[in-house]
Amino acid sequence: MNCRHFQNRLYEYVEGSLSAGTQAAADKHLVACSACRQVVRQEQQRAQFLFDRLRQDTESLALRPEVRRRILASPAPAPVQNPIIDLWNRFAWPLGLAASLLLVAAILLINHFPGARGDDLNAPSAVSIEASYRVPIYKFRKEDNLVLDTLSYETVVVSETLWTTKPIREKQERKMPL
Repeated sequence: MNCRHFQNRLYEYVEGSLSAGTQAAADKHLVACSACRQVVRQEQQRAQFLFDRLRQDTESLALRPEVRRRILASPAPAPVQNPIIDLWNRFAWPLGLAASLLLVAAILLINHFPGARGDDLNAPSAVSIEASYRVPIYKFRKEDNLVLDTLSYETVVVSETLWTTKPIREKQERKMPL
């Protein structure tokens, strides 16, 4: 491990979150490199200073008694869960999409074998397909000192008309001169 590679992993080294192999390579590098040892000492001192300062600042924080009472007295919000909507989002729209695709495949297969339909083979026919699905939209906004997030859904509708049959051209008879 060289100095540049070690310094790219400096914060992980100070945290102690390196893998065993990388940790061993970093320790081996530190034995030989006094500049990196100095950088590690400085980073450890900075981390300890920030930890001590954060602890001092948070120990002096306290809620006013009336705010604490209101928080403890407020009922916990019930989680909003609707199993039917969850099932719809998870299974129904993909099944609807699959059914639409099967319908298109069936129509194309029927048109591939025109004798199976039994209708006028020269009449063009059109098939319209409409599919809809829901897309979740997750948004953040800031109000005063709060960050609020919302989850909503947008329904997307796809509509397409497919021409599934083409008129069969009649064979033209060629007349040969006698």
